Amino acid sequence: MKKNKIFCIFCLVFIIVLSGCLTARKYNLSLADTVSIFLLNKEKGSFFCIPVQYMGDYHIGGFDFKKGLIEIGGYRIPLNSKNVNIFVYLNEETDEAGSLDTGFNLVYQEEKGRILVSKMNEPLTVKQIEDDGKFAHYYIFIEKFLGSNEIKRINSEFEKGNVSSRLEIWYDIIIDNELQSGSGMLDNFQLSDKPSEAAYFFPNLNFFRAKYLLNIFN
Repeated sequence: MKKNKIFCIFCLVFIIVLSGCLTARKYNLSLADTVSIFLLNKEKGSFFCIPVQYMGDYHIGGFDFKKGLIEIGGYRIPLNSKNVNIFVYLNEETDEAGSLDTGFNLVYQEEKGRILVSKMNEPLTVKQIEDDGKFAHYYIFIEKFLGSNEIKRINSEFEKGNVSSRLEIWYDIIIDNELQSGSGMLDNFQLSDKPSEAAYFFPNLNFFRAKYLLNIFN
């Protein structure tokens, strides 16, 4: 009788542990049909990365993130200056396709509201000449790292089949000393368990691939 009790207790513990493993199941999820936002998994954790690009014969002197949201199925993740990281890179001599993956320099860095690098307002060192085929190419990366509860909620939405998702961001930007307030971006996409290949089809995403998909953290 005692052995039966011990066996029952062992089985009960095993079932509890197994059910815990099942509920904590992790998916290798991606965001389909979009190049506006990516769900990445690296050694420092899972995070969303939103790449914003500007390219032309002009100078960007400031970027001020205001607010936004990422909605995965029925789960909404608010974005604000206190919970995102922002990196701005500049290549002053790119081609019209923005296809280079080298020559980008960090001109601005902000982590959860704390400014670490601020050189965007410095004049361009390369003078843009009309019709010379050279442009200033800005990459703005907005990162939102995910906590364990956020990851569980995203997994839960996927399990329930709530895969229709959307992105919304708003910011102020200074272009050639002119403030353009209320700038933003909207996009719809699908949560998927299939690998996303969208980033590999566009040459203007070369630096994004080099920075995040090949060697994100130096």
